[in-house]
Amino acid sequence: MEYYISKDKSKLNVGAIHEYLCNTSYWAKGRSLKRVKKSIENSICFGLYDSKNNMLGFSRVVTDNVVFAYLMDCFIFEDHRGKGLGTKLVKHIVEQPDLQVRLWLLGTASAHGLYKKFGFANLDNPERFMVKRDVNYS
Repeated sequence: MEYYISKDKSKLNVGAIHEYLCNTSYWAKGRSLKRVKKSIENSICFGLYDSKNNMLGFSRVVTDNVVFAYLMDCFIFEDHRGKGLGTKLVKHIVEQPDLQVRLWLLGTASAHGLYKKFGFANLDNPERFMVKRDVNYS
């Protein structure tokens, strides 16, 4: 089967993205549809599709296109895993000409092996990085 990746946001199945993030992912449990829509509006989004235009995966990037890019919400729907599609999606994203930045960041609890293929590594100096969380976020 043939696959392709598109940045065309009009092709995204926002309902399916929300369903996955809100109910299946470990990192976005309970994220509202309103917040998912807003995050899509404010990000560079990548949908992975089959030849029949069914969306099989999704990811988004927040960036200044010079220094920093944050890879977020990267997933392949469960029925389509084990086919190398996650690798295809991440490779496509990090090789984008307009995303050749100095520093990429991402968070993962379970896909370290995938991201290491593309040069991602644990933080060199984690003590230099800080995080601020909104405890009232929903």
